[in-house]
Amino acid sequence: MHKSLKDTFLYFAYGSNLLKRRIHINNPSAEFIGIGKLDDHQLDFIKYSDHWRGSSATIVPTKDFHVWGAIWRLHNNDMPALDRQEGVDTNWYFPKNVNIFTADGEKVECRTYQQTVNPEVRKPAEQIPPERRPSITYLNCILQGAIECNLPKEYINELKKIPHNGQEASPKMIAKLNM
Repeated sequence: MHKSLKDTFLYFAYGSNLLKRRIHINNPSAEFIGIGKLDDHQLDFIKYSDHWRGSSATIVPTKDFHVWGAIWRLHNNDMPALDRQEGVDTNWYFPKNVNIFTADGEKVECRTYQQTVNPEVRKPAEQIPPERRPSITYLNCILQGAIECNLPKEYINELKKIPHNGQEASPKMIAKLNM
């Protein structure tokens, strides 16, 4: 199916939607465009998700930090499903437009999501507190997606340092992911 660009939007994924099989569960039109970097934001975890059995990722506006992620092109018809997946209707995340820099330095505007409640900014070497850690499943989803999308090795190494909470996601979520 050929999509007209005017019927699509760009989406910047930095969490579980880095993983191709994850994004396609709710967004069948998602087409991987490449990777990009969101400047002046830090990856963090705050709100506990029953599905994941751990905290889900968010971006925290933070000077001199950056978050790498995947740039996906989705059909406009997928936006309501993506909003539902991100919990916009339940006030879990809110959508926002951000400027993303591609690997070759081009600036593109993308839709992304930030949690409505964000933690205080962490210092560079400060660990995520135990009560805010992601589950093993969720962290693996992010790591596998980061590797699959070919994010920079240094960034993947930083992701590998994130501690998990020792929990697996719910059986329903694991079945959806085929993990």
